[in-house]
Amino acid sequence: MRLFNHAMLAAALVTLSVPAAALADNWSVGAGVGTTGYGGSISYRFHDNLALTAGYSGFTYDGLDYETDDANYEGEFDIDVYGLTLDYFPFAGRFFLSAGAVRPDIAMSVVGRPKAGQSYEFNGETYTSDEVGTLEGDVVLGDSIQPYLGLGWRGSHKPGFGLFGQVGVFLTDAEVDLRATGAATHPELRDDLQQEEDELQDDVDEFGVYPVAVMGIEYTF
Repeated sequence: MRLFNHAMLAAALVTLSVPAAALADNWSVGAGVGTTGYGGSISYRFHDNLALTAGYSGFTYDGLDYETDDANYEGEFDIDVYGLTLDYFPFAGRFFLSAGAVRPDIAMSVVGRPKAGQSYEFNGETYTSDEVGTLEGDVVLGDSIQPYLGLGWRGSHKPGFGLFGQVGVFLTDAEVDLRATGAATHPELRDDLQQEEDELQDDVDEFGVYPVAVMGIEYTF
């Protein structure tokens, strides 16, 4: 009987301790702005120390301007990012560490212009605008699932409005495609244009990651 009572007491203590450790049970919806654009998120904090967050953000910028030694490029930058993360609150408070996956769709569409006068210089060779024709390019920074790491600050367990902030990074997988209508009938131009494409590829490969910085407001139920 004494053994039975001890077992019952232990079970009671475990029963009391589990809800205390898993006190949080809150849903939050938020809206924010940052380096990935404007977006929203929904978060379920199912434990004092753990939450699941899903979100989307994106924007389009029609004023891109980039310069190389051979040409000026103008165009449009478009980004859409979908994410799912597990947030860990080490102190059961507002500060959290975040790990998960994002599905970025980041692309730039550009049109090339001569740097001076009416001529281009690719790989040390000079070509007129008529020889090059229309110079266009596409740069894709991400179109596949990538890992994400970050940290941030989020509202408490209490219902109501609150602010949140987050910084982090995810990997990018850049691919550059540069083309000119004149290259179809000009083999030398095609080879020299490939050199320009390789240089642009090297430029975007230097980054390797996309920085995330977001601030916003959320409501906890």
